[in-house]
Amino acid sequence: MEEIKFFIVDVFATTKYEGNQLGVFIDLENRLSEKKMQQIAREINFAETTFIKQIKDNLRFVVRIFTPEHEVPFAGHPSIGTSYIIAKFIFPEVGNKLILELAHSDVEITIPEPANLDESVFYMRQAQPEFGRVFTGEEIAEGLKIKLDNIDTSLPIQEISTGLPYIIIPLKSLASIEDLALNYESFKDFLLARDSYRTNSLTGHSTSLFFFTKETYETENSYNTRMLLIENNKLSEDAATGSANGCLLAYLLTYERNNLKATVEQGFQMGRKSYLYLDGALTNGNYQINIGGRNKLISEGVWYA
Repeated sequence: MEEIKFFIVDVFATTKYEGNQLGVFIDLENRLSEKKMQQIAREINFAETTFIKQIKDNLRFVVRIFTPEHEVPFAGHPSIGTSYIIAKFIFPEVGNKLILELAHSDVEITIPEPANLDESVFYMRQAQPEFGRVFTGEEIAEGLKIKLDNIDTSLPIQEISTGLPYIIIPLKSLASIEDLALNYESFKDFLLARDSYRTNSLTGHSTSLFFFTKETYETENSYNTRMLLIENNKLSEDAATGSANGCLLAYLLTYERNNLKATVEQGFQMGRKSYLYLDGALTNGNYQINIGGRNKLISEGVWYA
């Protein structure tokens, strides 16, 4: 029986039991097969679970990320939370920077306060965004069964990816974002009709929906957001989504202003308050996409694999 060290951490959280939950497994001896990693991710049943597989030169760490359903090439809160575990428990000499080698791309992590990891914001630099299809408000309203009056049609609706695809959908108000009540079948049919469901998409991943509004619960925050997706044949919501917020940042840099710092509140509708810090710029067509958050350690133990 293999014994694998693991940790549970809440990511994009300012206090315990908020933010997005993450399981992090240390498997530097590569004892876990792909099948076993998928089984563990299904058993722990968080949105994502990560496996640290290798330490390379120059503070590079090979990491694989699994949802309960399949492996993903990139994800936001797993990158932040895994980096926290690496810096705190595996490689204390990490300093201000480390690099995660993920399936999609290398992700650079910056740690402004390495001497105070439990309070430091961890920032990840995301890949250059890919801008996809633009949708009309009528298409979104009809296809997803959303009230057209709730959509802010003064702004574009567009699919964007920095490793995972999201449709960025602006809403008019907090009331509009609270009013979301998607139907699983309509959502799935919408994706299938556009070759965006995992069974017919080019990437093998379903496109998710990321809604945002400029109205917030807390006045110091800039945006309130919700991320809805299909996973394990059901409609789910994510408490904090670093990858989606990277796409939102790319969207805002393109359509609002070319230099931006902002705080996003997410997960409030789920009772898991999350805070994500956006810091980006657009210069001569080059995007700097930095998404930050804090981590709260919940537990550590041994997994009998």
